[in-house]
This record gives sequence, structure tokens and C-alpha cells, in this order.
Amino acid sequence: MENGQGQTSQLDHLDYGCQLISEIYGKPDIPEWTNSDYIRLSSILYKKTHVQISPNTLKRIFGKIKTGDRYYPQKATRDALASYIGYRDWESFTQAKPISSQPVSIPAAMVTEVPVHGNREQKQLAKKPVSRRYALKIVLGLIFLIVLISAAEYYAARYGTPVEAARLVCRNPVGGNPHSAVFSIAGAGQYEDSSDRIYLEFGDGRKAALSQADSVVTHYYERPGRYYAFLKLNKQVLDSSVVYLHSNGWTATADMMHDTTRVYPVEIPGLFKGGKNFVSAGEVARAGVDTNRTFFVDFINSQPTEIDGDNFNLVTSIQTSADRAGVRCSQVQLTIFGESARHVVDVMKPGCLHWTKLQLSEITKDGKQNGLDFLGADFRAGGKLQLRIENKRARLYINDKLVYEGGYQRPLHRIYGVSISFSGIGSINAVSLTDIKSGKEFAGNF
Repeated sequence: MENGQGQTSQLDHLDYGCQLISEIYGKPDIPEWTNSDYIRLSSILYKKTHVQISPNTLKRIFGKIKTGDRYYPQKATRDALASYIGYRDWESFTQAKPISSQPVSIPAAMVTEVPVHGNREQKQLAKKPVSRRYALKIVLGLIFLIVLISAAEYYAARYGTPVEAARLVCRNPVGGNPHSAVFSIAGAGQYEDSSDRIYLEFGDGRKAALSQADSVVTHYYERPGRYYAFLKLNKQVLDSSVVYLHSNGWTATADMMHDTTRVYPVEIPGLFKGGKNFVSAGEVARAGVDTNRTFFVDFINSQPTEIDGDNFNLVTSIQTSADRAGVRCSQVQLTIFGESARHVVDVMKPGCLHWTKLQLSEITKDGKQNGLDFLGADFRAGGKLQLRIENKRARLYINDKLVYEGGYQRPLHRIYGVSISFSGIGSINAVSLTDIKSGKEFAGNF
């Protein structure tokens, strides 16, 4: 015992935290929760804390799934739960919300002491009439309550009950390559009388128009990466979700211009090992690509890192495709996948500036409207492309020359992978991705 308070078990705090979460969620009766509640809470927790807690893990935490011993989550999960409640981490929550093991005592000021002199005095006290002032307070309180109830019924009848916002939740947001994601959609029926169309953008360049009756939609993702799906009404974003396809190291995937029906994985053992820094035209052709037409090859390494997407340095040594059939602009595109957004740098030969693009989180510019002359560079003989970001302030270097500097607001948080894409046959001679604060390095560096 210390300061009159007993030690509190870890599970007591976990139970208390679960109850607070249920109240914030809006459904304090946890035993009445259905599977959809855990799916929705998983999505809400991710959007607020940027920590992915699966619906099944939440069921174990809240006791929906029974195990031999009560499940106690790992620290990162507990910290995310505490963050949702409003605390910095789990330790801060337990310190701020001590749970006393002693019985709750009633303050003396709240207890009316009645001296005991026998049954006669007690009977007389029981018969003592209520004072007029106290009775008047009760009557006024009842009148005020009736007025409130009447006003609430009036406004509910006149203006209707607020409609719950449309929601988009991915039931299986993490998978390998390829991956069939299942999206749950709720609340779309409220837009049935709208002239605007409601649709789902999957984040990979494809989208699907939805009817008000749609509640479940699946989508097939064909290459590793992190995809940001949006539920939209016309151009208005109603809700969003994230799908993540991880890879086992570096992969090569080809696709053809104007052919959106499929992609072509290029199976290359030992890619970026022992000097194997590219895929040949013959290897791409054997994967099923017509190399006499315009084609692209994406080199992707999709894995969670501890590198801050708003404080890192990425240096690449690359060589774009030589002139060949279907290749005129010798394009190279660099993509950094973050938790909730991405950075993209699209560099072309100087004569192809119309097709250039720069995206830094929520800031997007393209050569069609912004005149991105600084993204014109010829890497056919090789060169160096570097992106350095400090505190959401980006600097882009081409062959060690600073060509662009600018900031953004929406944080990427953790980096979830890198993609380097070429039109035609390109090669990557080196990749170095490092957190400039912690010094942590990307596992895919070479």
C-alpha cells in the first residue's frame, strides 16, 4: 500500500480503457456490439492514431473472442488505444486514471446524520413534511424537463433525425500480391435522390460507380504498394480507406499503355543482387509483354519501415531507357508510400515536359498546367535523383543540383515502401533511403 491506494492490475486499466472507448465510439454496451462495430472501430482507430489494429485483435481486447487467459495487447496497441481516448500513451493514461481498489466512500457532507434515540424519534422524523421551498424546486424541475422534451420532439419532427454519414471500411486492408480487397459501404442510400453520382476510387487508377443498394464491393489489386481508396459523391470525398500490399523485397512488374486489363509480373531471381540491376527486353517479353509497343516496368519494394516520411533522405542512381520502339520520353517515376499519402516525382526528357508530375502529399502539380521545367532531365546516360525532406519541407536534386524546394501540410508519417518506374528498359544502380533524425535505413537499400 502507498498513500492509501492499492496496486491496480493491468487488466483493470484495460477494462476501464475499453469502457471509455465504447463511450467515445457511441455504443457503451459492449456485449451488444456486432462484427461491423469492430470493423468500423478498426477503421476509426487507424484514421486517428495511424496504427492498424485488426477487427479480430479488437475482439480479443474487448473480450468478444474468449481465450484461456484474458488477452493483454502489446505496447504499441495500448498506446494507440490511449491516444484514441486522448492521452499521449498508455502509461500517461494509467497515471492519469488510477483505479482505486478501495470501496468508494461517500463524503461526510453528503450524509445527513440522524441521532438515534429510539423508534419514536425515527417515526416522527419520517413523518416530517417536505418544505414548501423544496417542493417548489421539484415542480419547477419537472416543468423544465417537460419543456425540454417537447422542444426536442418538435425539432425532431420538423427537421428530422440527422442521417449518419456515409462510411467506407476495408475488411481486409493488408495482404500480399495480388490481393482482393473487400470494402463495406454504409449510408449510401441517403443520396438516392441526388443527381450526383456516388462512386469508389480504388487508388490504383480505377474506380467503380455505385448504386444506393451496394453495401459490399471487392477490388483486385495487382501490384505491391499502398493504395488510398476514396468514397466520393461527384468530387466530394465522403470517406476513405487504405489498402496495403506488401512484397518480399524488390519486385518487377510490367504493363502496357492503353491496356488496363492486366499487368505482367517479371520473375527475376536475385534482382538487384550481384550486379543484376535491370530486366532485359527478352525477360519482359517472356512475361507476356509486346515490347514493340509502349510498356513500363515498375520496381517496387513494399514493406513497413521505421523511417519518418516527413524527415528522410532518398538518393538513387538510375539510367533510363535508350531510344527504342514505344519509348520517346525516357520517363522515370519515383514514389514514396506513406501511411496516408505519398510523394511522387515524374521526370522526363526536356522535350516531354507536358507529361511531368510532382506530388508532395496533398500538393499536386503537373506539367500540363504548371510548367514544371525543372523536371526535364535526360537520364539515358545515367544520373542521380535525390529527394530530401525535413519537417515537411522538400528539396529535389537532379545530379546534385537543387531544382525545387517547397513544403506541404499533411504528414506521411511512416514510410511503407518505394517504387521506381521506367518507360521501356531502365536500370537502378543504387538506392539509399535513410531517416535523417534516427539514422534508420531502408531494408531495400543496395
